[in-house]
Amino acid sequence: MKFSHLLVGVANSSTAELQPYHDTHSIITVVEAFSRLTVNLRTWPPVEIITEPRIYLLKRKLTDV
Repeated sequence: MKFSHLLVGVANSSTAELQPYHDTHSIITVVEAFSRLTVNLRTWPPVEIITEPRIYLLKRKLTDV
């Protein structure tokens, strides 16, 4: 069974986990997810939500067979 698309979740924002797919797939889109909160009482709003790339949608590259 062959698949044309993959959803790949990564533990951190490093793309090292995507390295095995570099030659066979291309990135279509990236989904950002919660990473952490920062608090700065000198700004409004005082809380900022920080996101990082966590899920990648990959499409298989066409190859000559």
